[in-house]
Amino acid sequence: MAQVPGRLSAQVVFLKPPGTAADWEKTDLWSKASSIPGVSVGADNAGSEARRFHAETSGQTLLYDTAGKLRFQGGITSGRGHAGDNPGRSAIQELLREGRANQVKTPVFGCALFEAQCEKGDVLCKP
Repeated sequence: MAQVPGRLSAQVVFLKPPGTAADWEKTDLWSKASSIPGVSVGADNAGSEARRFHAETSGQTLLYDTAGKLRFQGGITSGRGHAGDNPGRSAIQELLREGRANQVKTPVFGCALFEAQCEKGDVLCKP
């Protein structure tokens, strides 16, 4: 967002599994995402939005143009929990600056959103 200010509107959704307590999804990561200018944050109750957009992995990023065409899908980190330059981030910046990118799909490093092992309280894989 800092590299291409004003060029996009971002929505970050946090999966809220059924039966979890109120505000379960409002973690430190929620607070960090909420503090980024131009980012709207919300809860994805029971994963309905993830299913609607065919997202399967935490950290999956989708970029749509103003006509609703999917322009990028994948990860924007080089590994789980890592920050900094990487192919996904570069692709999004290219798309926003130049309207095209050499790479429009990258691997996603995260946990499966709908896998049994990613249950509430799992420190390594909290959706």
